[in-house]
Amino acid sequence: MMRVARTTVDIDPVALAAAGAALGTRGLSNTVNAALRDSARRAALSQFDVVRDVDGSPAEVVAGRTELRGGGAAAD
Repeated sequence: MMRVARTTVDIDPVALAAAGAALGTRGLSNTVNAALRDSARRAALSQFDVVRDVDGSPAEVVAGRTELRGGGAAAD
């Protein structure tokens, strides 16, 4: 079972309802968790580069990902 943190937070009920409708979820915990996962997924996808990550050579993929992490371009 996944470990969860119990916390108290103020939630905008209008935003919660809109997020639940957009995500197809019901209930506060399900909607908040789905929104967090969706946000993390979108952030990861925003870093995706088709040329580098699909069409690039293995060295180009490593170099591009190293550069994204702030490590500069990797050598071949």
